Amino acid sequence: MVFPDSDYASGSLTEEGDNLVFTHTAFGADMFRYSWNFGVNWTKWQNWEDKTTVPKSLFKSEDYFWEGQHLMFQCWFLINVAEL
Repeated sequence: MVFPDSDYASGSLTEEGDNLVFTHTAFGADMFRYSWNFGVNWTKWQNWEDKTTVPKSLFKSEDYFWEGQHLMFQCWFLINVAEL
């Protein structure tokens, strides 16, 4: 599900030394994964956590054609159909 007016969270990403820290805001999600190269590669699905630390070294490849650091996050919500 995509909500175009609320799916971009620029204030959720901060820098801490050699890492980026993403503070999740999709409360209620059970799992998440992220991509550091616009969806070419994704991490494995991981259990939900409040903050995710991403090393800046991921963005040092010569294959990247953009400036800056961009992350895409996807969340997985488990729904119990028996409760619907």
